[in-house]
Amino acid sequence: MQQIKSTLLLLLLAIGIISCQKKDTYQSLTYNTYLVEQVDTLSTNIDQLIHAIENNQDSTQIRQQFIASRLAYKKIEWAVSYFLPHTAAAMNGPALDQLDLDENKFIPAEGFQVVEELIYPSYDTTAQAELLLQARKLKNLSNKIHKNFEVITFAPASVLEALKLEVFQITTLGITGFDTPASKLQFIEASASLTGVNQAIAVSKAWTHTQSYSTIQQLLTEAIGICEVNPAKNTFDYLNFILTYLDPLAQEIVALQRELAIPFLQNNQVIAGETGSLFDPNTINLNAFLPDSSYYATPNKIALGKELFFDSQLSKDNTRSCASCHHPDKAFSENRKTSLDLAGNPLQRNALSLNYAGYYHGQFWDMRSVTLESQTTDVITNKDEMHGNLKEIVLVLNQSVTYKKQFAQAYQTEEPIAVWQVENALASYIRSLSTFNSRFDEYMRGNKATMTPQEQQGFNLFVGKAQCATCHFLPVFNGTVSPYFRSSEQEILGVPKDKAGTHLDDDLGRYVFNTDLAQLKHAFKTPTVRNINESGPYMHNGVYETLEEVMDFYNKGGGIGLGLDVENQTLPDTPLDLTAQEIQSIIAFMKALSDQP
Repeated sequence: MQQIKSTLLLLLLAIGIISCQKKDTYQSLTYNTYLVEQVDTLSTNIDQLIHAIENNQDSTQIRQQFIASRLAYKKIEWAVSYFLPHTAAAMNGPALDQLDLDENKFIPAEGFQVVEELIYPSYDTTAQAELLLQARKLKNLSNKIHKNFEVITFAPASVLEALKLEVFQITTLGITGFDTPASKLQFIEASASLTGVNQAIAVSKAWTHTQSYSTIQQLLTEAIGICEVNPAKNTFDYLNFILTYLDPLAQEIVALQRELAIPFLQNNQVIAGETGSLFDPNTINLNAFLPDSSYYATPNKIALGKELFFDSQLSKDNTRSCASCHHPDKAFSENRKTSLDLAGNPLQRNALSLNYAGYYHGQFWDMRSVTLESQTTDVITNKDEMHGNLKEIVLVLNQSVTYKKQFAQAYQTEEPIAVWQVENALASYIRSLSTFNSRFDEYMRGNKATMTPQEQQGFNLFVGKAQCATCHFLPVFNGTVSPYFRSSEQEILGVPKDKAGTHLDDDLGRYVFNTDLAQLKHAFKTPTVRNINESGPYMHNGVYETLEEVMDFYNKGGGIGLGLDVENQTLPDTPLDLTAQEIQSIIAFMKALSDQP
């Protein structure tokens, strides 16, 4: 009997050891293993979607498989977006052909959003072949993700940064409906994204024993619970949700990294690793937009650029400076429908505000200049604007003792002033015209006395019912897609020639410089709505004098909503059904985006 007891004891001990080993193996699960398992789930769901399409199942079943597939993707969106950005763009980018200027062509749209448009709001069975093709493309992309996730090194600092950026992505794209224009399932998908963040943090056993983890768990549990009930898009309190859950969650992920003593990455990221709030004044690193360190702004460069900005010696006849068309009290724009040429005749386009001009990949309304440096050259040498000659300008500047001293200090050289230095000094000053100190910014940083209830409602309408935030992305409120800021969008709105709205404006926009790409006809950059109250009149042709007129245009569905023939309009052409009171609330909010002196 004693021998039996001993045997049983040894057996139980062995089972315990094996159990502990299994537990430890699970707890030390690598991110490669975890993510590959998640991709396998995604791949299986896509297989079921393909099966449903091939077997002519009804639209309900096809939609169910589509939803299951995209929710599976959303759980790993944090990793795909960060480590495989090109694959992420193909997998879940907008259902619009993507512009590739290097190849001078449009790349046909593919991925989840294309599938979504084929099955929502109704499934057209005549599109079965295209739907099947898109589903198979998704399968191929999932296979690509699988192979990459097997070999990528998932360093702890990179994982934490990716998770923080995913929270920002949920804030700027997820809950706004950017990813779900047809299905309107943004809250269900946001729940999946947050669940993915939750699961990913729990993969590392060491992370779950921290004080920050407990706070993260509480924030995630409550935020997921709110999203899972799929609240009404038009009445959801986006402002409170961001301030109560999403922004604190991102800050706690940064706190977790500090608690774990994991050094932050120092790779000149657009959003630095140690930045926890999307609404901090220094959240966005402008240097990340620039080719190399020689472009970086310094106090001396900015001061020099400011002096050049107001100097009429940069024009041919010494009568015009940059400030002649970009007035500081008008958010560095001009209160004319369009600026005037040197002879006093109207130019074709409205003078864009220079505030936040550094936060674009492409300058001017038609985005023809890649950098602010090249933009300054374009304006100075344009025969209708300043008609200057940069070689002659630097000869004049080199004769100035004051300018020679300022350039020497700014560029740490005794060499004669060079053209590129003039361009860069002006660009440095323009990049400094971004202060993020509006009443909205103060509100997001904790001062709840800075925005009225009407302005708060206006923000919620801006993000929700009015769909403004799907083109004017937080926190810059322009067309540069956050939180990675890799590209800036152009839109085709169908802007009319005059207020009567009976004829489409004949300005072809970005197409003028890309005549092989017909899809760019009437396409223009999406400017920021920060300081919009000071930068009227509005649109590329200055057709609208008031924000009420602008909102009426959008409320009707853009050019198509006015009854115009607009090819490739990217703005939704259905009415927004905003009431007069709602429009006033949105306008009130936009006025709260004006920078304070």
